[in-house]
Amino acid sequence: MDAAAQVDALLLLVSGALVLIIVPGFALLYGGMISTAGAASAMRATLVGAGIAGVLFVIGGYGMAFGPPLIPHVVGVPGTVPSDASTLARACYAGAVCVLAVAILASAVAPRVTLRGWAVFAIVWVVLVYLPAAYAVFNLMDGWASATFGVIDFGGAIPVSIAAAAGAAGILLVCGRQPEHEVRGRRNVPVMAVGGALVWFGWFGLAIGSEGSVDGFTALIWVNTLTASAAATIAWVTVDRIMMRRPTVASAVCGAVAGLIAIAPASGIITTGWSLLVGALSGIACAVIIDVAARAQFGTPTVVVVIHLVGSLVGLLFIGLFANGTGMVYSGNFDQLGVQALAAVVVAAWSFLVSWGAAYAIQRTIGLTATVHVSWREDVPAAGRHQSERGRPER
Repeated sequence: MDAAAQVDALLLLVSGALVLIIVPGFALLYGGMISTAGAASAMRATLVGAGIAGVLFVIGGYGMAFGPPLIPHVVGVPGTVPSDASTLARACYAGAVCVLAVAILASAVAPRVTLRGWAVFAIVWVVLVYLPAAYAVFNLMDGWASATFGVIDFGGAIPVSIAAAAGAAGILLVCGRQPEHEVRGRRNVPVMAVGGALVWFGWFGLAIGSEGSVDGFTALIWVNTLTASAAATIAWVTVDRIMMRRPTVASAVCGAVAGLIAIAPASGIITTGWSLLVGALSGIACAVIIDVAARAQFGTPTVVVVIHLVGSLVGLLFIGLFANGTGMVYSGNFDQLGVQALAAVVVAAWSFLVSWGAAYAIQRTIGLTATVHVSWREDVPAAGRHQSERGRPER
């Protein structure tokens, strides 16, 4: 392996390690929005899901996502990770991304599901949803999205964020709305802040690793990632102020995450000026739509679904409009916009249907919905919180 290949391999390994930092970050961020106990529950489900995803990817998932076609344009032949150094480094990064996708889904639904039900669901979801979606986007030689339709998705927004958000929506539909008697936990702001910081730091690994090499685009991807997340933070806090709400730590952190998600598919294909706009649009769209989604009364998980689904759609559709060379502004046609929207809708619909079907089957067999909600009352004094952390069974 020459020096350039060694540098690229090192970049992929470091990027993969940074991606894994995002995994506990999402658990702390989304779990902390509920309570300290919610963060613990999210961390447990996230780590279990990460372990399942890692094992599946190593024993056969790599081939399903990057190997020769088993079903042309749909999925590859199951196979283990390669042994040569350069390809193995790419496999390490790809495995970390697979773990991240499951972690997003786990952190969204952890408060609503049992651990055994979640473990079974994670196996089904990785095999039937994530790996085919990864093949469609990441397999540039045969995937139906990238090779056939020319979809541009640098950071894997379609197989990671959109698939995970749609899968979470399918699970929540089976679990149902949160019971009215469920006690709302007190947000743990320090835990949320630490989780958000880990996500922000680790996301640079996801963005740069998607390029796969040190070249003229690496620095642009880094700058675009920072710019979009900063713009989205300001946009979300501004929306809160305009709508007469008090901006909070949650506002700022969720805004930054919305910007990171939106710029992920577009970081290497737009200029820095456009990254400011995509970040701002993502922050505004997510902040507004979350208010609408809250009326469905599915609780905190709707925040996760909206941020990942809406943020990813903003970034993917923005590519169709402003991508250098292929976007509508530069090409004069809507071809790229159409294929971006088509790929996002197809993967979201497939993930939702499979997730709903799997969750329904698990609910009818071993059980999926958690019957004890781990939280505490807002009015419980600090000294007595341990007594209410056990939760109450549903009646």
